[in-house]
Amino acid sequence: LFRSCRYGVLKIREYCLDTMACNLETFADTHEFRAMLLTLPPPSGDSSLRTTAPSAPGAGGRSDQWNILDDLREKWLEVEAAELDKRDESALLFDKRLEMLMHIAEQEQNQY
Repeated sequence: LFRSCRYGVLKIREYCLDTMACNLETFADTHEFRAMLLTLPPPSGDSSLRTTAPSAPGAGGRSDQWNILDDLREKWLEVEAAELDKRDESALLFDKRLEMLMHIAEQEQNQY
């Protein structure tokens, strides 16, 4: 994922994000994924006010402007909340899950 962002390979980036979104709980159970979360820039904007990601996956632009967590959130919403009426609820669930994973990752980092 990081290399595809660095070199602007959108197809691989999309594939990685799709895979992560479809298997988020599997990834969330790994220490490596949680540690990776600490290396990423935080999601943009106030999560309580947004229902869609500010930077849509695959959107044009330079790779250093992409926010992986925003794009992962959007992909997860596509998978989990295809219906518009469920989107706000699912967005809130994702944001809370991400917040919890970040907290766990910080605790794990402090233990080592």
